[in-house]
Amino acid sequence: MKSKWLLLSIALGMLLSVGLLTTLTVHAGVTAHAPEAQLAHNTAYVVVRFGDHDTLVRPITFTEPISAYHALELSGLNFSTADHGWGQFLCSIEEVGDGSGTCDNGDRYWATYHWDADAWAGRMVGIADTMITQTGHIESFSWSDPDWSAVEPPPAPALVAAQHGLGWLLDQQQADGGYGTPGNTAEVLIALGANRQTPAPDTLATMLNNGQTLAATAGGAGKLALALTPHDTCWPFAVRQPIDHYDPATGTFESGAAPHALAMLGTAALGQSIPPTATTYLLAQQQPDGGWEWGIGWDTDTNSTSLALQALIAAGEPLTSTAIISGLHYLEQAQNTDGGFPYSPTSPWGTESDTNSTSYVVQALLATGQDPLTGTWAISGTQPIAFLLGAQLPDGSFKWQPGLGANQGATQQAITALLYRPFPVRAATLAPCAPAATIYLPLVQRD
Repeated sequence: MKSKWLLLSIALGMLLSVGLLTTLTVHAGVTAHAPEAQLAHNTAYVVVRFGDHDTLVRPITFTEPISAYHALELSGLNFSTADHGWGQFLCSIEEVGDGSGTCDNGDRYWATYHWDADAWAGRMVGIADTMITQTGHIESFSWSDPDWSAVEPPPAPALVAAQHGLGWLLDQQQADGGYGTPGNTAEVLIALGANRQTPAPDTLATMLNNGQTLAATAGGAGKLALALTPHDTCWPFAVRQPIDHYDPATGTFESGAAPHALAMLGTAALGQSIPPTATTYLLAQQQPDGGWEWGIGWDTDTNSTSLALQALIAAGEPLTSTAIISGLHYLEQAQNTDGGFPYSPTSPWGTESDTNSTSYVVQALLATGQDPLTGTWAISGTQPIAFLLGAQLPDGSFKWQPGLGANQGATQQAITALLYRPFPVRAATLAPCAPAATIYLPLVQRD
């Protein structure tokens, strides 16, 4: 272990030497004075990639130039560093990595990047020896794969757009703490969880209070599980979980493929095993064109197909299985030349791309190991992420379709997709909440 640490120190030391000769730096504890023109409040962004499908973004504001170290401080995230003489070495963020002070991360480390026009550029200096001066700057930190293999975060424009969308979405909160229907409140909680962001206590309390309504169906119970597991909370007292809707005699949670898939995803989110016969049932619902129907006899659509693909992956279906390949082929055939996806490519009511459908498809692509930016999904010079970015309005909200105004449902789903998060956002075992006579009091927020 010590030899690996020594090799890394030497390598980083050499990079630091080059960087210090070529880069104007601000040393730890010393802030450079900016010209008067730069003393306005600037907005920058901190991006942290903890692993595949687990990235957050935080906005920060500053006046005078700051270092990456100071940017992390302003983000409110918990982190630790170690000074090894040649600069501040990042040890941990939000308890990922070694925060004990020794910074012993084995053969993994935190790599530092900044967004340079259209790509991530690696830093050649320690996090206290950087300079962030311009508004719109995006600084990122990414936890490497084992064997010192650095991995870049997802592209910054999508992440910043998601954060901007969350800002608009939180402004839609209603007096009771919720966001309209229980389903909408659940999707807001999913979007917040995708960004590792803590909901307001009254939002979580409202969701718990309305859990019975949402969980009346298997699909609703699945959505409730997807909404609650990213947050430190409990399962509402006496409310049915997805597995409580499961019928072992038929292998079904619910007869329609989409609600059945949601129940499977909710079961996985709760850290429970998906019954093999539930997977068998979903596989049997795949239609000859490779897609799935929301309900039996409804005809295939991209939304149901995307949920089914994610549910099969959560159940352990191999990426190389015929069902996965056929499902992806169905989505490929459904894609429009604008890069987006319609609800149904054969619908008599229109086949224009929409934000909700495209978001679901992006999640399915991520779950199945596809890159939504390249390959099959780059069509006519565009791709699904570009379609979603083009659907965002200046206030951060998203349109459902081009030419329409802000749509809360579209915004909720676009955020999760642009954060590169398939379902489930997080798996966690939730203990039952204590019995409550009328309402659940707002819970204490976590950092």
